[in-house]
Amino acid sequence: MDGQWDIVISSLQDIYNSNEVSQFDDDPNLKRLNFANLSDEQLQTYLDKFQDHRENVKRAQRLLEAVKSNLDTILDQVPNDDATKGSSNEVGSAGSVSSKSSAGKTTNSIMGRAYWTSQYNLNHDIIVGSEVAYKPRKGGDGEWFHCEVIRISPDGLRFEVRDPEPDELGNTGKVFKCNWKDIILIPPTTATRAQIPNYPAGTKVLARYPETTTFYPAVVIGSKRDGTCRLRFDGEEEVNKETEVARRLVLPYPNVSSSPAKK
Repeated sequence: MDGQWDIVISSLQDIYNSNEVSQFDDDPNLKRLNFANLSDEQLQTYLDKFQDHRENVKRAQRLLEAVKSNLDTILDQVPNDDATKGSSNEVGSAGSVSSKSSAGKTTNSIMGRAYWTSQYNLNHDIIVGSEVAYKPRKGGDGEWFHCEVIRISPDGLRFEVRDPEPDELGNTGKVFKCNWKDIILIPPTTATRAQIPNYPAGTKVLARYPETTTFYPAVVIGSKRDGTCRLRFDGEEEVNKETEVARRLVLPYPNVSSSPAKK
């Protein structure tokens, strides 16, 4: 019970913090403004302010939904061991209600948002268990590598991901904290050809190099009938070398001109 209250309090604190970041007080001067007489620069300033406030409101709504979900769980609990043993619901690690599937695995209802999107990649929400390419902000060589999502914040913008590879001592892979701009969703093995169409030849992509867990920039040369991509990786020592990579491990190349997902 204490752990559930901690999640509720944490979510409420996030809402308060988000309002501190993007305040939108009832400014009486705004009511007297004639926007038709403002310059383009002034209009853009107010537009940016309004958009920031809208995003803040949406974030608060998502957090409030997480709070309500946890409060409902607490209120539904009966202080009777016999009555609670048969319950299949439990509180998920990211503050949402989760349930156990018929296979015995726990599924989390919180969904993360995908920032890097493309018409050639799934634009689905990210869930606990999703595979992603992750790029650390500090350390490393600025490369993306294969990870698994293990936790999602109530607002769907912050994640914990785990390196699936154990360390040298055989311990569980390292866990990293990141936000939605640090990861790219990898389509699941069940994705259909319609969901992940072939890239046109010449497309710049990010692909996992065979027999590694690291993604590198590459250019699409073509595609095989089964969807496998024929690629030329940047920096290959062998001139004109082509490498075949499974389609789901070939991701849209992230760059500043890419449009983030809008919801």
